[in-house]
Amino acid sequence: MIALLAGVFLASLLVGMRLAVRINEVPTPPVVGMKVETARLKLMQSELQLAVVGRRYDAAVPEGDIIVQSPGADIPIRRGGTVRVVVSLGRRTRPVPEVEGVTLRAARLLLQQAGYRLGRVAVLPSPDGDGKVAGQWPPPGDVKALTDAVDVLVVEKSPELFVMPSVLGGNLNRVLQTLNGLEFSTRVYYRNVSGRERGTIVRQYPGPGQPVKAGQVINLEVAR
Repeated sequence: MIALLAGVFLASLLVGMRLAVRINEVPTPPVVGMKVETARLKLMQSELQLAVVGRRYDAAVPEGDIIVQSPGADIPIRRGGTVRVVVSLGRRTRPVPEVEGVTLRAARLLLQQAGYRLGRVAVLPSPDGDGKVAGQWPPPGDVKALTDAVDVLVVEKSPELFVMPSVLGGNLNRVLQTLNGLEFSTRVYYRNVSGRERGTIVRQYPGPGQPVKAGQVINLEVAR
């Protein structure tokens, strides 16, 4: 009997809590297409608040009108809750400037002067790279971009690569002259090796045939 009463009590409690929550909720009024202050007054009638969380350009929506809202229209929301909206900045009056063919620093300045900002920067290494912008998005002249960020592709000069020669068994002094002439740095380690003449290279890293670039450190183990 006690268990039955407890079950009835819990069931009644859950039903009561659900009813209380529902009573405290209201459907979200539709405010898309309204001006901010008009939407704020409409939400206040339902005991809700409005928060502008973003602004963006939109050629199809007049400046100052709400583009999107969250929660959407007619979705239940607790009284006193906040409806977040994004407001239109209208149609762009200044087209995206052309930044292709200039350095990254110059591109940033050109974009700022036109009311845009530098977005993501992708770097493409190339033997013919000159550090200048080779592509952009949105393209030059675009006035329908929804964001003020312009992404660019910069082509940077890649280091010249060589194939590492085999210097195993060579004399350290002669090998150093050759490597230094090729603009390589060297790091020499000495160790006792039986049966090898002093100054003979017994191990190298990178190994023969591996790609190396100018200025890279070549590690050599030498018999002493």
